[in-house]
Amino acid sequence: MEPLFVPDSDQVQRWLNEGSTTNYICEHCEGLHLTDLQQLDGVLDSRIFVESDHLVLTTEVELRPTALLPLTIEMGRINIAFPHLKVFVEVSDDALPKLIMMDTLHTRAGVSFSQFRHFLLNVMEYTRQLVSDCQNMGVITYPEGPEGDEGENEGEYLH
Repeated sequence: MEPLFVPDSDQVQRWLNEGSTTNYICEHCEGLHLTDLQQLDGVLDSRIFVESDHLVLTTEVELRPTALLPLTIEMGRINIAFPHLKVFVEVSDDALPKLIMMDTLHTRAGVSFSQFRHFLLNVMEYTRQLVSDCQNMGVITYPEGPEGDEGENEGEYLH
């Protein structure tokens, strides 16, 4: 049986490295940033936060303001299709709206590397699927515009 740990940031980073998941720690937050998810078109940030009794993996996608209503209509379907993710829209006065996707791994009783890896791979796959779904719905704001012909995509989603 594998040993169980109540992981701290160093342990989580060792596990990420051991599992070949590219990550880094930035100087602005205490999260472990996941490069594989951050490289997806439309993803602003993806990171793991280590708390005293749980880990939180969160990914943020910037939304087009005109996509709020269509996305709100789809939220029921999204939450049924991705039951392991907590999915919600965050709207503030000083930034574009964001779709937040997150999941939590409780660690108080201890977690093995295999359990952590299972959690990580599942959440990353669900996140990729949901980002792809959002790209297909046309709700994501791209930093440099969507790939392909911008004019063609723009016309499809303005109705």
